[in-house]
Amino acid sequence: MEMVVQGVSTRKVSAITEELCGASFSKSTVSALCAGLDARVRAFNERRLEDEYPFVLVDALFIKSRGEDRVVSRAALVVSGIRGDGYREILGVKIGDTESFATWDESFRWLKGRGLKGVTFVVSDDHGGLIQAVAKHFGAGWPNSPSASP
Repeated sequence: MEMVVQGVSTRKVSAITEELCGASFSKSTVSALCAGLDARVRAFNERRLEDEYPFVLVDALFIKSRGEDRVVSRAALVVSGIRGDGYREILGVKIGDTESFATWDESFRWLKGRGLKGVTFVVSDDHGGLIQAVAKHFGAGWPNSPSASP
């Protein structure tokens, strides 16, 4: 599964497992395993958020992704939350074409729709679109913004 997550093709996964393990998996077997993984990831990423998360940490990670017969750079928007008891967890991951106001706006609407609440402080870089989306959705303090309290 790690090979698939890293973008290795089903054909290469089959060849690698045969070389390393002496057992061959067909492309359809690898695809079926991935389909099962997709469902588990989707369930995690769509779960209801029941707790309050006073601290939210957001950032984008740019990854290479196959699409329409070419490789493109995409933004994986990662949002973590810290509950009042100090427990930190990944709240969700969304893929967007860029790190813009529109992609962060959509991501925050999605998280709030799943139950994200109680946000009082957001930790992020100073990407303009991100700061604008944070202000719109949470009115939360951002450390370098003029509205952040000392």
